[in-house]
Amino acid sequence: MEVRRLSATSDAKRVLRAARILCILALPLSIAAAIVFGQTIFLELDPTTRMVAIIGVSLSPLMMSWSCDVSVLVAHERYRGVMVMQLAQPGIYVIIVIALSLLRIASPATVLIASLCGTTTTFIVGVYLTRTSVLGPHVPLASLMKNAVRFAGSSIAEAASSRLDQVLVLPLIGSFQAGIYSVAVTVAAVPLSFGQALGASFFRPIARAEGINRRDLQAAALRSASALALMSIPLMAIAIYFGLPVLFGEEYASSVPIAFVSLLGTAGMMTAYVCSMALGAAGRGTVMSVAQISSLILGIALLYVLGPIYGAVGAAVASSISYFTLLVILVCALRIPFELVIPRRHDFADSIRRLFSGR
Repeated sequence: MEVRRLSATSDAKRVLRAARILCILALPLSIAAAIVFGQTIFLELDPTTRMVAIIGVSLSPLMMSWSCDVSVLVAHERYRGVMVMQLAQPGIYVIIVIALSLLRIASPATVLIASLCGTTTTFIVGVYLTRTSVLGPHVPLASLMKNAVRFAGSSIAEAASSRLDQVLVLPLIGSFQAGIYSVAVTVAAVPLSFGQALGASFFRPIARAEGINRRDLQAAALRSASALALMSIPLMAIAIYFGLPVLFGEEYASSVPIAFVSLLGTAGMMTAYVCSMALGAAGRGTVMSVAQISSLILGIALLYVLGPIYGAVGAAVASSISYFTLLVILVCALRIPFELVIPRRHDFADSIRRLFSGR
């Protein structure tokens, strides 16, 4: 978020170089974390899967890097590039998993490798689109870190909300249920990429607006997000119902209802993400942090209650409830009158137009 803010008002390359240096400096920390996970929460995995998981955690700075690249693209209103990057990771993952399933060589290790391939590909795409290396002048690292602290709580909680449940479910519901849950939530998360692109399109206009104009833009962002969810979620549900068993095999048919539940959460998360961008553009990072942390705590608590009883379905219900809780908190924080948040006919067309606008 701080890279996004600075890139909109100053030399983006100087900002991004500093961010890349911080990503490199984070590598020893990610390796240390991977070693700790390998000796704790990854112990139940078979040796091959465990090694792949350790490598994946070690390379988490790649995701840090492409997240900063996305922020630069947002600041420069290159929304097509934003959508490409947001679709790259889940797209590559799904394509590889389908190929593995058709070849009948899918396993926990190969599925994790597919996820890592998606992350690595997105990192490469980000470097290509921004064309910025670590060499050259950059903003002071200490200054960048200091100003980023106000967004830290929100960013950490958001990252945890999207991935932590897939780690915690393993000891709670077993490897098989955790596997089908991971496939279901990953496929169901595909529409979220459109919500992220939509939120990016509103960031700069809201940041520059003031008073009643800012409120109107925030309301328009919320309506467009709701309209986009109403259009995309039913289409994705149909694709999952017919496509998932065919592409992944009948053994994955049990993940279809889990994906449906997760899609409800995706609808809430799509709108919540756009609300977060509306608040972030207004500089309300503290509110974002409180909302994200609150929903994360609720989601983890519900996961421990529902997961052992209902398995993967219970885990999906827990995450979906946490996402809608996040949405409610963010909408309340925006203080927008109810009559201004109901989607109108033109909001459906506007949401599509915004996805394909920009450079």
